[in-house]
Amino acid sequence: MPSASQRFSDTALAYAATMAPSLRPIAAEVVRRARLGAGERVLDLGTGTGIAAAAARGEGRVVIGVDAAPGMLAIARAEVPGVSFAEMDFAGLSYADASFDVVIAAHALLFAEDQAATLREWLRVTRPGGRLSLSVPGPVAVTPSAIYAQIYDRHGIDTAGRYPTLETLAATAAVAGWTEIETAEDPTTAIVLADASAFRTWRAIGARGSATADFTPEEHRALTDEMLAATPRTADGMFRIPFGAIYLVARRPGE
Repeated sequence: MPSASQRFSDTALAYAATMAPSLRPIAAEVVRRARLGAGERVLDLGTGTGIAAAAARGEGRVVIGVDAAPGMLAIARAEVPGVSFAEMDFAGLSYADASFDVVIAAHALLFAEDQAATLREWLRVTRPGGRLSLSVPGPVAVTPSAIYAQIYDRHGIDTAGRYPTLETLAATAAVAGWTEIETAEDPTTAIVLADASAFRTWRAIGARGSATADFTPEEHRALTDEMLAATPRTADGMFRIPFGAIYLVARRPGE
């Protein structure tokens, strides 16, 4: 089975067309909460197509975006000038200790196999007194798992425990060594897709394959058809998939 990074790479164009537009305001909020200063070194982890990195540019800052999916980075390099992009696993960074003033991550931590260990790695590359700003989907009541729960059950898809809460996210960051932790949530954010074709494209993206790796094409089509029928619509007929955002800011001890 292809790795998660390979699946994201293979579906990068689909991601850029369907997921990235809905994540852009979340990425902008992650950057706003980071309170970036002039001349700071900023590391955007799980950068994808570079939407958070793009928002972090300006005032003489050095911005680097990291992702393990070369297909995503190809789009980021083409669309986001003024940022350096590097292909690597965000759970095992090649940067020296204390290399960055600020670490940001928009809806990327969810894909870490060990979130506490990953946050410790992010702490390592942040200077003493440096900052972290990130988002994850949530709260769980406004994630896809909520509206598709019965469908997932019928298809044998287990999403229990996939999404953190304000409390569990803050606790994980504390275990990793971050301090001055603050959290907030916005249950109004959503993935908005123009039509059924865009919905089917969205369903094919990246890590979704990990939950349905053994599905046949027919099983995938059946799952998608049921999800389409259950998805809320906007007044103008667009599909609106509740997604939510939990935000966390924190600081590395020191200075």
